[in-house]
Amino acid sequence: MRPRWPLHDRAVPVVAWRVVILLGALLAEGWNIVNMVRSGEPPTEHFAYFTVQANILVIVLMLWMLGTREEHRPRWFDHVRGAITAYIVLAGIVYAVLLAKPDEVWSWTVDFTNAAQHRFVPWMVGLDWLLVPTARRIRVSRAAWWMAYPVAYLVAAWLRGGLVDGWFPYPFLDPGEHGGWAGLVGPTGQVLLAFLIGIMLVAVIGRLRYRATDSAGPSPSLASSPSSTSSRPYSNSSA
Repeated sequence: MRPRWPLHDRAVPVVAWRVVILLGALLAEGWNIVNMVRSGEPPTEHFAYFTVQANILVIVLMLWMLGTREEHRPRWFDHVRGAITAYIVLAGIVYAVLLAKPDEVWSWTVDFTNAAQHRFVPWMVGLDWLLVPTARRIRVSRAAWWMAYPVAYLVAAWLRGGLVDGWFPYPFLDPGEHGGWAGLVGPTGQVLLAFLIGIMLVAVIGRLRYRATDSAGPSPSLASSPSSTSSRPYSNSSA
């Protein structure tokens, strides 16, 4: 039997890494909320940004992983972890490619919340996924369900902007920026395609990392008590 991969769920470096992610995400969003109150930005706009939502999901994920042992998490947890990893990493990529001003992409003069939510947190979470294997093999076909949240976000943003208050969180969702609703097919389709490819890539990496590190089978504690897991379950800094 191969020796256990050192970067497992309870390894001190992994726990420390996840604490740093949690504190960074909490501090960035807390700072955002202070700026929101000071500037008078409506909360209904601030919390409508995909990046903000994805960072909040990261906070929940880190709390869950730090507070609950691997064997006590539900069987579908690894898919939740993979989906949130894909959302936050892709949010950072989409921001850099489509939303950031050209001088912002590689600049280190951007404000803290921008850097944290679009750079540090996405890549730290991505590295966590790459280096810390899942508890169970990811079924790549099931990762298609990870697209449900981005699609629901898209529909909700269009319904709000088209029927409620005319506000869209991003230019690629705004028909006024593209000559009408038909003009959104290209930019929105590109983003959705990027998400689909990114999600599948994250899922494949998760599956390969599992097989590369735990191919000898589950740990004795998991093997001896299978029922223990199966029964328990834009330009502003907010973009």
